[in-house]
Amino acid sequence: MTFARRRYLIVFSTAVLCYAALGAVLGILPDYVHSLGGGAVLVGFAVGAPALTGAAGRPFGGRLADRRGPARVMIAGAFVMAVGTIPAFVQSLPVLILSRLMVGAGEATMMAAAVLWLLRLAGPERRGRAMGHIGLANYAGLTVGPLLAQALSGPEHPSRVWITAAILPLVAAASAAVLGRSPDRGVAPDPDAHEHQPDPAKQRSTLRATLRPGVILSRTLLAGVPDRFGAPRMLCAAVSLEAAGLAGMAATTSTEVALIALVVMAIGQGLAVPSLGLLALASVPSSRHGRTAGAFFAYFDAGVGLGGPIVGLAARAADPTGGLFAAAGAVLATAPVALLARAKRQTRARRHNARACSLEQSRARG
Repeated sequence: MTFARRRYLIVFSTAVLCYAALGAVLGILPDYVHSLGGGAVLVGFAVGAPALTGAAGRPFGGRLADRRGPARVMIAGAFVMAVGTIPAFVQSLPVLILSRLMVGAGEATMMAAAVLWLLRLAGPERRGRAMGHIGLANYAGLTVGPLLAQALSGPEHPSRVWITAAILPLVAAASAAVLGRSPDRGVAPDPDAHEHQPDPAKQRSTLRATLRPGVILSRTLLAGVPDRFGAPRMLCAAVSLEAAGLAGMAATTSTEVALIALVVMAIGQGLAVPSLGLLALASVPSSRHGRTAGAFFAYFDAGVGLGGPIVGLAARAADPTGGLFAAAGAVLATAPVALLARAKRQTRARRHNARACSLEQSRARG
C-alpha cells in the first residue's frame, strides 16, 4: 500500500470511529429515554437531534476546513463529539437532548473536514469516489456501533456505552492529529491550487452549486464509476435504476422479485451520491470544496428528516405499497436535474469540439 493510500485509509478510519460512536448510542437510546420517563416522541427526538445541528453545521464546518485546513477542523469536531457525550451521564432528559445536539454539531464539523481531506488526498480524478466513501464511513460506523453496544451489554450497562461513545472520537482525533503533523499535514498537494480561479462575480454560490445536486439520499460502494464515465450520464442511470427498483418492490408480491428490485435500487443509490457530488464540486473552485461538500451533505440530513414522515404519511394513507410508489415518484422528480446536467455537458463538448476544429482549420490555412 502506498503512503498516499495509507493516509487516505487513516482519514477514512477516523470517520468510521466517530460514526461508530453515534451507532453505539443509538442501540441504547430508546431504553435510556424510557428509563428517564420519556415517551415515544422524546425517543424520536433524542435519536434525530444530531441531524438538526448536523444540517446546520456542515456548511460552517466545511467553510472552516477550507480556511484552517481539514486536519485541525476534523480534530476539533471529533473532540466536540467526545465532550458532547459527557452530559448524557446526567440523569436528565433536557440534558440528554442537549448532549445529542452537541454531538451533532461535532459530527457535522468532523464530517465536513473529513470529506475535504479525502477530496484532497484523492485528487481531481477520484473526487467522486471520495464523496462516496464518506457515506460508506457513515454506514460502516453505524453498523459497527450497535454491535459494539450489544457486546458491552447495552441497556443493562448504558454507562459502558456512553464511555465508549466518548472514547472513540478521542481515538479518531488522536489519529488525525498524528497524520496532521506530517510535513504536508497529511494532505497531498492540491493540483488545483495554482489553477486560474474564476471571476468572483461569476462564481456560483454554495447554495446554487448544491441545491439541485443535493436532493437524493444514498450511500455508495460504486463511488468511482462517475469518475470514469461522467457524472451526468451516471446520474441519469441512477435515477432510472432507483425509481425502477422502488416501483418493482411496490408492484411485486414475490420475495425473490422484491430482493432483485432492492438490489437494483441499491445500485442506483450507489451511483447517485458521487454523481451529484461531482456536479456540485464542478461548480466551484477547489478553495471552496469544503463548504460546498458540507452544504451538499446537509441535504441528506434534511432528506432523512423530511423524507421519512412524508413516505410514512403516504403509506398510512394507502398502504406500504403506496409509500414505495411515492418514493419512486420522488426519485423521478429529480430526472430534470440529471437530464439538464447531461445536456449541459453535451453542449460544452460540442463547443469544445467546434473550437478545436476551428483552430485546426486556422492552422491548416496558415
